[in-house]
Amino acid sequence: MRKLMSKKGFTLVELMIVIVIMGILVAVAIPVYGAVTKNAETKTCKSNMSNIKSMASTWQMTGGADGGQIILPASTDISSEPSFTKSFDGGELPKCPVAKDATNSPDYTVVMSKNATTGVIETAVTCPMWTSDGEYKNHVAD
Repeated sequence: MRKLMSKKGFTLVELMIVIVIMGILVAVAIPVYGAVTKNAETKTCKSNMSNIKSMASTWQMTGGADGGQIILPASTDISSEPSFTKSFDGGELPKCPVAKDATNSPDYTVVMSKNATTGVIETAVTCPMWTSDGEYKNHVAD
């Protein structure tokens, strides 16, 4: 009989308290995880746009496909230019991590245009989800 009484273990109340505490921690962690994920996707998209713009400038300065002078019409979309896209892994531009749903293409658009007054070639990289006011139209992780 004494052997049975000397067994140690947790009571039902102690186990329930642990389960309640774990439930509270999970209830706090899930919204934090969503916010961290949204922030990471936003920063990745901004970083992708910056990297693409930098690669476009390098492509333009090194002469594109054949290393010769690049002559652009008023405005040129180089997003699918093979000599430009081969600079990226897999030969294509990175995809926007924010544009996950079927209604938005996850592809960035890269447009190079020559300023008519200064003659400077300017590069604009746009994201399908990014608006001109610096916000996303809708965020899939929300």
